Amino acid sequence: MEARGYIYIMSVTAVAIIGCKKHYSPPAVTADHNYLVVEGVISGGGDSTIIKLSRTIQLSGADKVRHEIGAKVTVGDDQGAAFPLTETDSGRYIAPALALNASHKYKISIVTTDGKTYESGYVPMQVGPPIDSLGYDITANGINIYVNAHDVTNQTKYYRWDYTETYIYESEMEDLYEFDNSYKAVSNKFRLRTPAEQVHICYDNMDASTILLASTSDLRQSVVNKTPITQVASTDERIAQKYSILVKQYSLTTDAFNFWSQVKKNTEQIGTIFDVQPSEIQGNVHCTSNPGEPVIGYVSASTVSQKRIFIDRTQIPAWPISPPSDQCPIEKPQLVWYDANIPVDITSGVWIPDDSLHVAYDSHNYDSVYTVKTILYNCVDCRYHNHGSTVKPTFWK
Repeated sequence: MEARGYIYIMSVTAVAIIGCKKHYSPPAVTADHNYLVVEGVISGGGDSTIIKLSRTIQLSGADKVRHEIGAKVTVGDDQGAAFPLTETDSGRYIAPALALNASHKYKISIVTTDGKTYESGYVPMQVGPPIDSLGYDITANGINIYVNAHDVTNQTKYYRWDYTETYIYESEMEDLYEFDNSYKAVSNKFRLRTPAEQVHICYDNMDASTILLASTSDLRQSVVNKTPITQVASTDERIAQKYSILVKQYSLTTDAFNFWSQVKKNTEQIGTIFDVQPSEIQGNVHCTSNPGEPVIGYVSASTVSQKRIFIDRTQIPAWPISPPSDQCPIEKPQLVWYDANIPVDITSGVWIPDDSLHVAYDSHNYDSVYTVKTILYNCVDCRYHNHGSTVKPTFWK
């Protein structure tokens, strides 16, 4: 066959194959079931009980999370006592340190705004051991944080942990001045920020993104030794100055451990042909007003042990830290006409006074004209980077 004929046949075949392709969206991707998701632990031992309510979302949709707001959430025990929770923000329902009897069993009751009712099964209060210690190892690539614990009664066979990281960071440049357009005189338009108004030092929080479990059921003693919690890379900005992590430890029943193990397999251990295939997850929360409606979640009851550590920059090697943003060049000075009756606004950045500030009157009924340099907000205002807060946490050293 001549080369031209071969090329022609291959071209026609390719066009035919491409033309036969049709876009396919699996039902699991396009379905929007809007099932209730219940997360939380009924806490004994002085810690707050926090229940998070949300809804499943469409995989192909734009929403990242859909909080369930306006619900009524109650903790009840098998003796008839009831403890209502208060809604705070983003579908979080909280009750501070409940006086719970460890010999009783507990459940969660939920009434949503559409009148549907949900309940968990009664679960025993698991009395777990305290955290012995938190520690970290320094490696060539960063720090590995771990936990140690043991149960002298040998009753706890299953452990779960979660954590919240907090760290301090600064913007690349410090904005010392506040622009105030309420002053008519140009020379008074910039005033020094007070300490409470500073915007270059921020604190950020990050919650655990993985499920942390351990079992000692095959061991003669209930001991967990240097169980990994998380890693922080050597170039991560979290350890640029000071870093803190608060770890909470829960004791689980066999059913609760099996539930979380299945969730972990379905969410973290898939992606290759050698991984375990996803399977249906059976929780202990049910819709009592519509028994056929699926509900996702498992509610446990446990005492909570917690421990916090701080890691200062001086305690680790002098690794090079990546800056919080890329480049922050000061833009060219902009000529701004000031009219006492028209608010001045430069949306491209923040105001930085410099030597180019000047006053001049003209014939256009403007009071003055002056120039300022501008820069992007995220270069001087740390709140635009990772949505941090300038308010120092009460526990911060």
